[in-house]
Amino acid sequence: MKIISLFLFILIIFSANFSRAQENDSTSQNFVQKNFSVSGEIGAYGELYSMQGQPKRRPSSTGRIFFRPTLNLFGVFQIPFEFLLSTEGISARQNINQFGINPKWGWGSLHAGDFTEEYSQFTLSGIKIRGGGINLTPGNFRFSTAAGFTQRSVPGGAQDGSFKRFLFAAKFGYGNEESTFFDLIFVRAKDEIGSLPQADKSITILTPNGNDVWAIGSLQTIKWISNGINGGVRIEISRDGGSTYELIQDNVPNVGFYDWTVQAPVTFQAVIRITSIDDPNVYDISDASFSIGSGVDSKLGNITNEVVNSNAVTPQENLVIGAKGKFSFLENRLFLEFDGGGSVYSRDLRASEINLDSIRIPSVIKGIFKPRVGTNYDYAFSTSMNLNLSLFSTKIGYKYIGPGYNSLGTAYIISDVREIFIFNSLRVSSYGLTFGYIRQSDNLINQKLFTTSRNIFTIGLNGMITNFWTAGISCNILTTGNDSKSDSTRTDFGSFALSTTQSFMIGQSGLLRNINVNYSFQNSDNRSYLLKNNTTSVHTMNLGFGLGVANNMNAMLSGGFVSSVAFDTLKTFNHSYSLLLQHTAVSNKLMNTLNFSAAISDNNTSLRSTFSSGYRFAESDNVSISISYMKVNGNSSSGGNFKEFLINLNYIHSF
Repeated sequence: MKIISLFLFILIIFSANFSRAQENDSTSQNFVQKNFSVSGEIGAYGELYSMQGQPKRRPSSTGRIFFRPTLNLFGVFQIPFEFLLSTEGISARQNINQFGINPKWGWGSLHAGDFTEEYSQFTLSGIKIRGGGINLTPGNFRFSTAAGFTQRSVPGGAQDGSFKRFLFAAKFGYGNEESTFFDLIFVRAKDEIGSLPQADKSITILTPNGNDVWAIGSLQTIKWISNGINGGVRIEISRDGGSTYELIQDNVPNVGFYDWTVQAPVTFQAVIRITSIDDPNVYDISDASFSIGSGVDSKLGNITNEVVNSNAVTPQENLVIGAKGKFSFLENRLFLEFDGGGSVYSRDLRASEINLDSIRIPSVIKGIFKPRVGTNYDYAFSTSMNLNLSLFSTKIGYKYIGPGYNSLGTAYIISDVREIFIFNSLRVSSYGLTFGYIRQSDNLINQKLFTTSRNIFTIGLNGMITNFWTAGISCNILTTGNDSKSDSTRTDFGSFALSTTQSFMIGQSGLLRNINVNYSFQNSDNRSYLLKNNTTSVHTMNLGFGLGVANNMNAMLSGGFVSSVAFDTLKTFNHSYSLLLQHTAVSNKLMNTLNFSAAISDNNTSLRSTFSSGYRFAESDNVSISISYMKVNGNSSSGGNFKEFLINLNYIHSF
């Protein structure tokens, strides 16, 4: 950051000196104007939020500042900067603040700070890297590399914990992506084991943990969780707040629970202590006292311990070697695309290494990646043939993702999938016809008890009926099933959906400007043995009317209606309405929008109103404000009654 600040300071001084020279030297002025310029935008965003009746869904206040300048040098180099500071990074599990420099020129670019790269769907795609990279495309040669951290260390459980992860990627290739090219890709990602403290031995009591009431003679369950404890545990009770203890049971198997018949005497200061037999220094005591009484009703206390299994977060390692390319024929009317990769993935770097002395593997590979117990080896690839003619186009493809394939360089991959697909489109005059088919299946290496298959058919027709009427109709059919021999696990599901869209352009003047009508019907039938008469039918209709209220005011009035029937008996009807008003003034520099909406269903009603206003008070300055209020009246199963209020202010300056 110090280097960036110094660099910006030098540029400011540089531009200031040139500005002074402009007054006396027209030659210098022409030189600066032709060869040096700065463009971009800077802005700030603030937000206030409140919720009554439910836990908050976002922070009470949020602030962001961004700065995106681009330096243009000599008409050849462009150097974009990216800076983002946000208060959301305080509560977010992964840091969302961003900074970066991305110089660009005709045949290359550099990355420094935060950036993303897209190599291929199976290798590197959709993740933020904090580090550096370079892209070079001199002639037909292609080279790219990126290195940096993709996540920071966060203590926690399986849902929100993570180790610090470093990634290196490189791409070598030849050709032009618009016609024919071939790329060879290498990606390696590895977590730092030392970035998180290793879990110590521990015992945590879950029940009773405070304010519980146990009746004498009742059977109660003492619950706990432990980490790193191999042997049994000792369970004791104190009836005087922890001053003295008496034994309940010694050397209990460490399975996390023990059923105990509550014994006298009565006390209001009971606590439980659980101690490791192998290591007496590892123990836990109830966080607060509980009661033991006679003739009382037992109840669970209100003091709980958060259960976080830190061992569920494991340090991972991954090596992926992939290839991507395209071969074009007939002036790019016919082309073949392919993308694939081979993956080696270790879920836990703490697992024991596998001895490879008896296996003939090059020493270079052994030095890059060391297989461990539980390491997966698998591959994934996809290919498609495309034909594009003036009136007709088709795409036929195949995809395979093995059940053990994993790439830590991608945001998300669904594994254990085989897919065959075909998409066709035909254009005649002002009408278009589309048809598609997809077949998916899993259990690629017979590692499951049965195979699940899915078939998806789509067909659509759209066109302009008259010069003011446009219409479209589409149909989707889905079937899902498996080959299980057991009635309890057999799947047999089917769905049929038909929808149509009608648009009418009335005119540019008058009250009524346009009309949009959407209707869809969906029928699904789950014929699984355990679900009898599980048929659902849904009718949906949406109406929209565009209105010209005044010269500077437009409106949109809309309504939505959903009627459904499930199991032949459960009927629901939901309807919603909205009115949007938009007004412009001050030579279109001021735009105000007011939106009212209401949604009504069985025993539930929600009302929302939103006002937003934006003003461009200079060619390069825009400020906007938005105020939103929502009130919901509902039953407890749908969230109950609550109110939500949101206000935000946004300012952007372009230069």
